[in-house]
Amino acid sequence: MLVQDDERPVVVGYDDSVESRRALRWALEEARLRFLPLLICHAWQWPYPMLSVTHETTAVIRRMGSHILERGLALAHDLAPRAQVRGQLVEGSPGAALVSVSGAAELVAIGPRGSGGFDELKIGSTTVQVASHARCPVAVVRQPGHLRTDRVAIAVEDAHLESAELGLAFEEARLRRATLLVICLCPEGADDTRRVAVRFNTNVALWEERYPQLEVETMIETRSHVEVLRSAADRSDLMVVADKEHDDPPGLAIGPACQMLLREAPCTVMVNPSQAWLTSPRKGAHIMS
Repeated sequence: MLVQDDERPVVVGYDDSVESRRALRWALEEARLRFLPLLICHAWQWPYPMLSVTHETTAVIRRMGSHILERGLALAHDLAPRAQVRGQLVEGSPGAALVSVSGAAELVAIGPRGSGGFDELKIGSTTVQVASHARCPVAVVRQPGHLRTDRVAIAVEDAHLESAELGLAFEEARLRRATLLVICLCPEGADDTRRVAVRFNTNVALWEERYPQLEVETMIETRSHVEVLRSAADRSDLMVVADKEHDDPPGLAIGPACQMLLREAPCTVMVNPSQAWLTSPRKGAHIMS
């Protein structure tokens, strides 16, 4: 794999859990598709609320973290011996560590939950923190609950068809040589969608001109947004979604639709955080009016 030193890596959070090993495999493939290096990040911290910790004790905990990172690097080497992979050991919480490195990353991959918590937990606090505060897209990697469909899906609100997520979805579909399903979410129960349909189809056509090799399917929906998103996720390998819809309360870190997908989607969900587009633009991120 030929890469440049200044290229932004694909980052994966790793804690040696089953979910993080799955995320590592997914991130390796994503890095290969993008011709980018992979950065495996593991965070370690003293797990007890004690004010006084000896240097020796801290060194032991750090060595344990280093051992976990080495296991991740060894797994990556076994899976892709020729890939450019490096590790980063960070002191602190996993969420804070991944948010910090996201500013220099092309993409962050993470499992829906880490090694802590309980078996019934569908989405962990670290994943929510990263998905809502990262400065690049965040892929929450899940074991597919269905046979591979070779489809990427995205749903955009009718009033915001210039959404930056459209560029992200087109680029992800191109990388995978997958069909792209673009859904226009109209107000629920709307009677007349003709004007929206014209704007929607015009905007999608502009993107299709930039990606002529893609097969693109479009839908205009007036059903419940949650119902539409759940149905699309059931039929896709990857679902691209914004962290919040435009009419969500400003105090929410993640909106209800995104929360639902993170908890229930049977496929990998790629979240585009609001902060992601405050940094330098990425491939496919240009907004069309």
